[in-house]
Order: sequence, then C-alpha cells, then structure tokens
Amino acid sequence: RRAAEKRRRAAEKRRRAAEKRRGGDADATKGVKIERETVRAVTASAARARVNVDPGEESSDYDEELLPEAPAPAFTRDDDSASEEDTAPPVASKRSKSAPSSSSFMDKMRAKLSGGQFRMLNEQLYTTTGDEGLALVSGSPELFEAYHAGFRAQVESWPTKPVHVIANLLKKSPKTWVVADFGCGDAELARSIAQKCHSFDLQTPEDAPEVVACNMSDVPLDDDTIDCAVFSLSLMGTDYGSFLEEAHRVLKPGGLLWIAEVRSRFDGQNGTASVASFVAALGKLGFKPKKDPDESNAMFFTAEFIKTWVAKKSKGAEAGVAWPPLKACAYKRR
Repeated sequence: RRAAEKRRRAAEKRRRAAEKRRGGDADATKGVKIERETVRAVTASAARARVNVDPGEESSDYDEELLPEAPAPAFTRDDDSASEEDTAPPVASKRSKSAPSSSSFMDKMRAKLSGGQFRMLNEQLYTTTGDEGLALVSGSPELFEAYHAGFRAQVESWPTKPVHVIANLLKKSPKTWVVADFGCGDAELARSIAQKCHSFDLQTPEDAPEVVACNMSDVPLDDDTIDCAVFSLSLMGTDYGSFLEEAHRVLKPGGLLWIAEVRSRFDGQNGTASVASFVAALGKLGFKPKKDPDESNAMFFTAEFIKTWVAKKSKGAEAGVAWPPLKACAYKRR
C-alpha cells in the first residue's frame, strides 16, 4: 500500500508540472502571435506608403518572406520511469536552447523590417520629385526614421564619411559664415561646426528639432544670404536641378557650393550624367569650379563651386538648364 501511495503522489506531481508547463507554452505562443500581428500591421502601413512603383521593376531586395513561420513546439513524454498505473499525460519538454526566443525573433523581424523600409523609401526618393518625396514622408513619418537608421548602417563601414569632410573644411573657414545644409538628415553637420547652420530635410527628427521640414527646392531663406550651401549625398529626386537652382538663389555672390555624391551615380552610361556633364550643367546655372572634383575616395566624390556674379535669370538661364539625369543610388541588403 505504501508503494502504491508513493506512485500515486509521484504521478500527481508530474501531472501538475505538466499542466504548468503547458500553460507557460501557451502564453509564450500567444505572445509571439501578438508580436507577429504587430509587425504585420507596421509592414502593411509601410506598403501603403509606396507610390507609383512598377512591380515589374522592383528590386529583388524586396522579394523575401518578411515573417517566416516559427517551428511548432515539440512535445515528448517525461523520461522518468513510471509504472502502468501512472495516468499523467505526456509532459512538454523544455525548449531547445537553439530555438529562438520571442525577443530574439522580434529583434530579427524589426531589423528586417527597418532594412526593407530603408530600401523602399530610398528607391522612392530617388525616382520621384521633391514635392512627391515630401508628401510621402509627411504621410508616413515613421518611414523616414527607418530610412535614416538604414542609411547610417549603410555608411557605417565607410572609412571616410562626407559629412566629416565638409565639417573639416568649414572648421578652416571664417566663423562668421552662414551655412545651409540641404538634406541634412539628423543635422550632424550643424552640431559639428562653429558657424550658424540652417538645416533642411523632408522631416524634422524628434532629436533634432532645429531641422526645417521642406522641399529642397523651396527653403525659407532670403536671396543672397548664405556663404556655403552643402549637399552631402542629398541630390535625391528626378528634379534635383531645382535644388541646385535654389542653392544658387540663396548663396551670396562668391559663395561656396559643396557637393558630395556616390561615384556610381555619375558613370555617364545610358544617357545619365558623368562628372564632366554635371559640372558643365552647373556652369550654365552660374557656378564655376573652385578646383577639380576630388575623385580619390572609392565611395564618393566631392566638388566645390563658386557662385559667379551672373544673375540666375540672365539670358542663358532663362531657357533653363538641361540637367543630365542621375542614376538612382541602390543599396543592397546587408
């Protein structure tokens, strides 16, 4: 009788333990399901923000399953010996150490979602006008935050970053200069220099309230008031020439235009711009090169121009500058 009672108590203990483990697994499964639904909702919001993209021309970077199904949990019987009198149900085994936890699963999904948002918005901003880009970002501000996070990840491995190049140049320039940073991102340049710096982009980041959100072709500055206009990897949009025309408007005669752009955008193939044709177009607008473009960097080139005394609406400018098209800058999945 004592042996039977002992076996009964052991069976009851295993039964309670099994019920407790099943309840924990159910809660974890429910948590993962809720988190997946959250990611799907954000992803759907990002997808709705896409405008005028031909599905047949989309990059293969987007052809990936965003939310792979997690493997179903496996259940096994407790390995403890038990007699035929034991009536406890099979006990769920502990999760394998190699199985992803709910938090690690969500971390991976957030990273994948952020990368997808970056590539999607990057494609949009390079293939739309400034007004369309502003409308896109205004309608989905979370996308622009994801874009800048993705951008920082893309250039993190660059030995030299363009913003550091122009910051070093301005540190050697008069402190009385007034600078305008077109497409400033999180206003890193303004925080790095002593001069007054007007920062413009399509959105005002929460951590950079000094950034003015606007179209780069229509910044809130008076004519002939800026000493240096900066475009650091920011000639994005099919009407990028209007951004440069706006820079010409606000620059003082003799003012400096500084540009950094990805080298691959200026290969001159299939009717797109080369560095030489781009410089020639700027000459027609009223800029002369201060020196030859610096193409020593493997990632980007830089160019410096001086605004001449030629008025923007002179005889040569009234007909408009034929701006050569720039290639879109395509970032690959990391």
